[in-house]
Amino acid sequence: MTKQYERQQQKKTSKHLMALLTFIALLPLVYFIPPWVAQHISDQHFFVTFISVALIVPIITYVAMPLMLKLITKR
Repeated sequence: MTKQYERQQQKKTSKHLMALLTFIALLPLVYFIPPWVAQHISDQHFFVTFISVALIVPIITYVAMPLMLKLITKR
């Protein structure tokens, strides 16, 4: 094996840790965003779900997970 491959293997984050970080990042978003959408935008269940998912997915993908990964990789 090459040294570069060995370094990449060492830097990989555990799947269990990624699952835990995803859970921690999703929990407050799933708890607070749907009620806010229901109160301020629409009270119809389908629209609340659709808008909430449309907000939560980009927040997780582009904000929460990159920040969490930066925090854990600075060991």
